[in-house]
Amino acid sequence: MKNEYMLLSSYRGDGKFKNRKVEVLRTVGSKHNFGIRMYINDNALGIEWFNGHNEAYAESAAENYVLGIKDYKRLGE
Repeated sequence: MKNEYMLLSSYRGDGKFKNRKVEVLRTVGSKHNFGIRMYINDNALGIEWFNGHNEAYAESAAENYVLGIKDYKRLGE
């Protein structure tokens, strides 16, 4: 089954982190989950879903990513 989601907002870093971009996403359907899609140099790295958290939580994670506070981690790292 295909995961369907919609774009809510996006952020870009500046200065040292100007190569970073992030999109805040929400799943479509009766139960909403929020997440972020992270980019470096316009290359998508992946989506991190925050099940059980609200939109403000995802927005905060997005801001932290473009500010360099949060980094992209692959599963198992």
